[in-house]
Amino acid sequence: MTSDVTMTEAAPPSFQLTVSQRIEVDNFRGTVRYFGPVPPTKGEWIGVEWDEKERGKHSGEHNGTQYFQCLFPGTGSFTRYSNKVHTGDTLLAILKERYVQDKTNPVEKLYLGESKIEVDVYDFERVKKIQSKLHMLQIVGLAHTNVAKAAEFEETQKECPEIQDLDLSSTLISTWQDVADICAPLSKLTILRLNRNRFIPLTSQPSFEYSFKNLRCIALNRVYFLWDEMALLEPSMPNLQILQIGFNLFTDLGKSDDSVPLASQKVKGFANLKELHLEGNSLVDWNQVLRLSQLPKLESLDLSENKIGNITAPQDASDFKQLTSLQLSDNVVDNWTSIDCLGLYSSLRQLWIVNNPFAQKSLEGQNSSSSIGSDTRTSLIARMGQIDSLNGSEITKKNRIDAELYYLKNVALSAVGMEPSAVEALHPRFEQLCQVHGRPDTSDESRKATSDILKDRLIAVTLVSKDTIEGPVKKSVQRNVLGTMTVKNVKNLAQKLLRIPAMRQKLVFLTSDPDYEGVKVTVPLEDDLRQISYYDVEEGEEIIVLDKAK
Repeated sequence: MTSDVTMTEAAPPSFQLTVSQRIEVDNFRGTVRYFGPVPPTKGEWIGVEWDEKERGKHSGEHNGTQYFQCLFPGTGSFTRYSNKVHTGDTLLAILKERYVQDKTNPVEKLYLGESKIEVDVYDFERVKKIQSKLHMLQIVGLAHTNVAKAAEFEETQKECPEIQDLDLSSTLISTWQDVADICAPLSKLTILRLNRNRFIPLTSQPSFEYSFKNLRCIALNRVYFLWDEMALLEPSMPNLQILQIGFNLFTDLGKSDDSVPLASQKVKGFANLKELHLEGNSLVDWNQVLRLSQLPKLESLDLSENKIGNITAPQDASDFKQLTSLQLSDNVVDNWTSIDCLGLYSSLRQLWIVNNPFAQKSLEGQNSSSSIGSDTRTSLIARMGQIDSLNGSEITKKNRIDAELYYLKNVALSAVGMEPSAVEALHPRFEQLCQVHGRPDTSDESRKATSDILKDRLIAVTLVSKDTIEGPVKKSVQRNVLGTMTVKNVKNLAQKLLRIPAMRQKLVFLTSDPDYEGVKVTVPLEDDLRQISYYDVEEGEEIIVLDKAK
């Protein structure tokens, strides 16, 4: 038997632990998953699933017997009871320990009579002053402490009546009842952070009538519970406006009825919710997202770092009626049809959609002036007429007109001879843009003129790979790019052509010094979301790609 704590004796008779109780050992926190014998050894062992993976040694098994399960492989171990095993204390006790910790600092030395026996003397006025500050605390951070339960209601209410923002992330709280009891005396509490805790699963709707009634924001990242449990808690949080519930391994947003279309099974409640953060989960199906579409006040939705590959159009005009901000970065969206569908969500104004496969596909054929979407940003702007901010960068009126004209002309040229229905299927905004800007002329003369116009719009730059700015050229490639291309997209292009990972790149371009003829100066391209035109990158410039790992 391998143990984390070197002890041979079993737990004393008075010592009791329950499965799902939280404990702390040597500053590592975990959840008791087993308490009992582990043959052939004598005495009782504590089977723990640790929060931190490096603490674990196995997944709850010993000599072929599975004693408990771990959510993440290798995060379990067995340990004996010792004085290193802590089960936590009350919020008030930990609060005083942290905020009134210097109450025992002696301020002078006093000797008993004429002896050399030293007596500690304390500055009680100073202690009183420090304790008075406790009554005024509005923001309290107790993350990574051993808070496990509430103190007496009246005592808590008296000692800290002003708390508005409370961080209890990664503590020893194991039940929602304990959370409710802690919060009930805090009548001014509006922000509660409970990240990285492990709660006993809820199986029925609790009755927390007063504990969370004033909450405006709750953070529940990495608590690894089900959306159904959040739905059970929702009636107790009637004024909730911000819900952070990321990195919880969600594959769905609640149980569903196989006899009813999934997208029509709407999430109910959350009447005042404005911001919902679902980043870092495992959502795949856009129909799961559509279940959120009838939340009446939802303005901002973060779906970054999920596994969404395909986006469909709204079911009806009321879907996401208030949604203005959407984050879809770091998903697996791999088709432009999904982008066209996003253009149908009429309230959407701000979109983040970097690091998706469709963008990489759009870079193929970058050197071809007839490649529709040869610049990802240009194509995104043209396909979604309602957005005014893309990946954190404002879309100006000029940006939109240029993007739409460029896209319109390219679609017209590529669609010569195609049936109108086929063009509409590939480019749903084409006819709409024709009504705004006029139908492009696709005659031979126009083709030549368009070629000249595109040549004017495209600028020839040379991507040069070097270890240092002054060092020798390792590789160089010339490409025609749009001035509206972002620094981020230039890095993606350089990654493809020069084989330098985008995350390791530092871009610098050489340009003529305006004050000294024949002198070159370096300009770093530091903001990934800026267009290269912002840095005055012009025809014939060299963009040096430095590898930061060198």
